[in-house]
Amino acid sequence: MKFTTIKDIAKKLGITHQTVSRALNNDPRVSRETAAKIKALAVKMSYFPNTAARGLARAKSNTIAIITFSYFSHFPTRLMRGIELTIRKTRFDMDYYTTQKYTFTGPDGKDSYIFEKILDERKADAVILMSVGMPEKTLENYKKAGIHVVFIENTGTWGHRVHYDNVKAAELAVNHLVERKRKNIGMLVGNTKYVGSFGERLEGFKKAMHSHGLAADDRNIFEFLEEPPNVGKIALDFFLKNKIDAVYFAASDPHMLEVLVEARKRGLKVPDDLALVSQDDADLPLAADVTAIRQPLGEMGRKAAEIAIRAIEENDLKNMRDEMFYPELIVRKST
Repeated sequence: MKFTTIKDIAKKLGITHQTVSRALNNDPRVSRETAAKIKALAVKMSYFPNTAARGLARAKSNTIAIITFSYFSHFPTRLMRGIELTIRKTRFDMDYYTTQKYTFTGPDGKDSYIFEKILDERKADAVILMSVGMPEKTLENYKKAGIHVVFIENTGTWGHRVHYDNVKAAELAVNHLVERKRKNIGMLVGNTKYVGSFGERLEGFKKAMHSHGLAADDRNIFEFLEEPPNVGKIALDFFLKNKIDAVYFAASDPHMLEVLVEARKRGLKVPDDLALVSQDDADLPLAADVTAIRQPLGEMGRKAAEIAIRAIEENDLKNMRDEMFYPELIVRKST
């Protein structure tokens, strides 16, 4: 998304951008007639004053921006625990953005608007992206502007990276269920095309299943493009229809809980009728006594914040850090 600048207005009128700036700031050195033309064109071209950028072009904002696809989803909420606890102990402020109309089928261009707003108004010295990508051209502009970028569960040609071994997580889940003598293992996962971590878990699931001589296809993989309101019921119907006796929930813990509640309504016994392995291991698997693959989201958030702070203080735009976190199997009564 391209924003109108004072240079765009100046070019249109054949005058200098300094004159445009003066007119928009009611400088008496610009005639009333010229100022009126400039202001009229500014409105027509949808120009918005870059007020935050004044005086900040060569200054620091002392702010770290966090951009997520949703304020309320399980993944960003857990990450924010680590990020907020780390940043609030420092001199830095924190701004939190969401891509608003994000769905699992794409951010609808809202991320570009946020990226450009932060860049144009110098709203941050570093940004932390929670499972959100950044176009390469935008990323290059951030690098030129000296705004550091930290990817969580994503990556770019430039920028720091904090990520999790999602392939290994899925392998741990499948191997454990095979050890528990399960043959018809299913997987519930979100949109693997737009969420990189989901794609990696699908890769790990297929790899592990094939290593045990088991099939992994549309008969045991339940993937939703956009999460339906009754995903638990729909998913359980799918698994029962295909005689699945164990499920790895590769999206997040809440999906496991929905299926578990629906299974209990139908009189199914866990793990006798259906074994469950959840992903992330936040509060829900512990409360429900469900086996889980732990993802240390709080620690990942803390590390991302530490990297962002260090990058700002050292102003190192060349040496990028890559921090990998690893899964842990926590066995409980659901398997």
